[in-house]
Amino acid sequence: MKKLRLLIVEDVEQELESFRDDLEDYVREKGRDFDLFECKTLEEALEKLDNSFDGAIIDLKLANYRSNEGNQVVEKIRESFFRIPIAIFTGNPGDWDHDLNEKTMLIDVFTKGETGHYELLDRFWEIYNTGLTRIMGGRGLIEQQLSKVFLKNLQPQIKTWVSYGAENSERTEKALLRYTLNHLFQLLEEDEKHCFPEEVYLHPPMLEKITTGSIVKEETGDQSFVVLSPACDLVVRRNGEFKTDRILLVEIEGESEVVNVALNGIRRKQSKENKLRDVFNNNHTDYYHWLPKTDFFAGGFLNFRKLNALNKTDFDEKFREPTIQISPFFVKDIVSRFSSFYARQGQPDIDSKDFIDRYTI
Repeated sequence: MKKLRLLIVEDVEQELESFRDDLEDYVREKGRDFDLFECKTLEEALEKLDNSFDGAIIDLKLANYRSNEGNQVVEKIRESFFRIPIAIFTGNPGDWDHDLNEKTMLIDVFTKGETGHYELLDRFWEIYNTGLTRIMGGRGLIEQQLSKVFLKNLQPQIKTWVSYGAENSERTEKALLRYTLNHLFQLLEEDEKHCFPEEVYLHPPMLEKITTGSIVKEETGDQSFVVLSPACDLVVRRNGEFKTDRILLVEIEGESEVVNVALNGIRRKQSKENKLRDVFNNNHTDYYHWLPKTDFFAGGFLNFRKLNALNKTDFDEKFREPTIQISPFFVKDIVSRFSSFYARQGQPDIDSKDFIDRYTI
């Protein structure tokens, strides 16, 4: 049975006793199992903290309310790059250091007496149930696979990598990162074919620069485009300019606009479902490619017939910085379909009547 490892940093025994009782009732009622680890002082919390926890509940006031030591616990989590969801549970919410909001995985700041323990436990379990902490945590899948790559793939070749590092340390470090990621990607090759819409995108992008698959939006309008210039053309030279003098853009049409046209004249429910299946599986036309909607992106359809090419100056004036990037796996498919659409040659129709007559007369 899965067990959520939960750390609680609280110095008041009465508060801890109340939490223990509620946790015991919660486990019995909902059948969700927890391992609880308690810390009553800042020193104890700093000593016990590691990347193995699935969540942490932290009171801000410790040591007889002398200072906001809870903030120091959170700062330790941030500095150590521990990937732990955090809930601040305090009677003094105004003492929370808001600068830490975007630097940690903060669930929320909860006020004692206003939020019950069950609500806290539910929030932690919801995150735990996604598998996020089991993948990203110190004992998670990524850590396990990284150890395998290190021992099985890198260690036997270490002399070669040492020679590369002696020649160019920075380049070798990046190459090792790519090499390691390639091995991690291999884990996904036999995975199920269906994915969630969010997997199509990187949001926000890890890199700020424009690259193939960047989604950009007009400064003065709502129209969005995808950059489809080849990656080699978007390499920035020493003078700050791209290798190409034009950036190729493909317009994104609204989802409902394309769907309504595709369903025009279709009345039967089954026929509509069949047509929609074609539309969302990119079998409707050669020139549309579906981009699914998410909470952070309206989605739509790339229309390969609606192209634009701008120089860098005009591009910078017209578009905002990209906040969404299509992930590499899906960019490859888009570029392949785009290339196929414009590479199609076709051939004259051959008069096949005589051949058909041979079998029908």
